[in-house]
Amino acid sequence: MIYILVFLVTTLLTSSTRKDKSNLYLNYSLSVNQAESFILKENYSEALLHYKKAFSINVKPIAKNCFTAMQVATIENDIKFFKNSLKKGFERGLIPEYLTNDSLIGNYISKHNLDKFIKSQFKILNKKYKESINYALLDSINKLSNLDNKWKIYYLDSLSTYDSKNKDIYWKKYDSIISDIVDVKLIPLITKYGFPEERNIDLNYLGIKSLSNKPNYDYSFGNNKAKLILLHYYSYPRDKSYNQLLKNEVFKGNLQPEIYASIMDFQSKFSNIDEYYNEWHQTEDTNKFVAINKRRFEIGLLPFEEKNLKFKRGQKICKEKRENKNHKQVRLFYWCG
Repeated sequence: MIYILVFLVTTLLTSSTRKDKSNLYLNYSLSVNQAESFILKENYSEALLHYKKAFSINVKPIAKNCFTAMQVATIENDIKFFKNSLKKGFERGLIPEYLTNDSLIGNYISKHNLDKFIKSQFKILNKKYKESINYALLDSINKLSNLDNKWKIYYLDSLSTYDSKNKDIYWKKYDSIISDIVDVKLIPLITKYGFPEERNIDLNYLGIKSLSNKPNYDYSFGNNKAKLILLHYYSYPRDKSYNQLLKNEVFKGNLQPEIYASIMDFQSKFSNIDEYYNEWHQTEDTNKFVAINKRRFEIGLLPFEEKNLKFKRGQKICKEKRENKNHKQVRLFYWCG
């Protein structure tokens, strides 16, 4: 069944890409996801080709994609593409410490004496990155996130736990708060500025863990505050009022496909709406798999079986880190790996 699904979606991939060359962001996402598919197979030469294809598209790349592309370039010893990915990464908010603290990239930098190159490029490109930040939007989202966290902790994590007999009351109270945050405040911001994610907001807001003097191999670039607000919002029954608005943000490049798919999975699970993407919550009804994968492809994702392979890879990498202290893995920024 899996092989049939992969064949069908691969066929869709070939035909639809020809028809939709105008959507650069969709093509970028598909190319990156194809690169990650080859990483799962440890076919790094093919992965490198797809990263080159993705970065040749005239859109802002995503920081984590630049980082992974650099790792693949080190394995394939493609110093020209390594430098190109590094510069793109600095333009998207990466800093030298993220590179030197990675076992694969750090060793490559030392081996090829790239410290002066990195220092000079960072000085130029970090300034360009900072000038691209929408500070007004950043401030607004931080305030909404703080408000959400405050009342979620108060009503759901505290009161409903210690006073469980009144749990429904506290859940309804939080529902009214998160509804106000999204309906009255967040959605108007998205309508005006676009979805507040990496391409139009400060990367550091996304949740990159601060680096100490010790190597840190477990930082990530994906803890998006607007995403978390919407996951909380769609943990209650909701209608589809904002679905098209959010989907349009995917095609505009403001909302990463996997984040949109995760939000829709929450809606499907808690609102009795059968539009799963199987990115977070999943349905196991095999009769729906072809439709799910078609839905995924339409926003730039490969079959959800790839997601399951990432989960299994994460299990393996977690074990390697725990038992062998092995940190020399190419990061897909999914769980341990």
